[in-house]
Amino acid sequence: MRKGSIILLTIAVILLTAGCGRSSVSAAQQTEYGMKAADFGSYNVPAGWVKAERYSTEDKIFYVQEGEEEDEQPDNISIEFGRNKYKLEEHMKFRDAIVKQLAMQLSGRQDTMVSGEGVYTDQEYIMYVFTIEEEESGIMTKQYYIVDDYRYCLIILTNFDGSGEAVRAAGEMADSFVWTTAAGQE
Repeated sequence: MRKGSIILLTIAVILLTAGCGRSSVSAAQQTEYGMKAADFGSYNVPAGWVKAERYSTEDKIFYVQEGEEEDEQPDNISIEFGRNKYKLEEHMKFRDAIVKQLAMQLSGRQDTMVSGEGVYTDQEYIMYVFTIEEEESGIMTKQYYIVDDYRYCLIILTNFDGSGEAVRAAGEMADSFVWTTAAGQE
């Protein structure tokens, strides 16, 4: 059996427990650390992490560890808002769409392992977490999809050096996220 088929089967089995449009992220209120507010929600930026102006855009805000703002490949965490066609009650259809998209993107990549889980954030929002590990390069990416009616918040960790601190910081951001508007009001 091909490794790509195994990866797709593994994702499907793991995710039995628990395509998308994008919208603009306005600039978050920026203090050094602590709660940040964007048009769509608020979240905590852990101490030691700062906005990376070099990488941030109107649609996606990037954070890196303090002192690494100008590094070429710093561990980084991004946050963005997006829209989808699914009601909250249809979150598993949204999950399936993400799995299908990941399978297509990773098709033919023999050195990549994918896992996923469905959990609740500390704020009791449904969240899907996908971990993509590239064996050859050692790069690990975690995608945290916080789901709501017809929208999601996506926090992505790109971890180049295996830092546990980066994983902890991204998890803290995801768990602290709170929607600031009702669905359809952003």
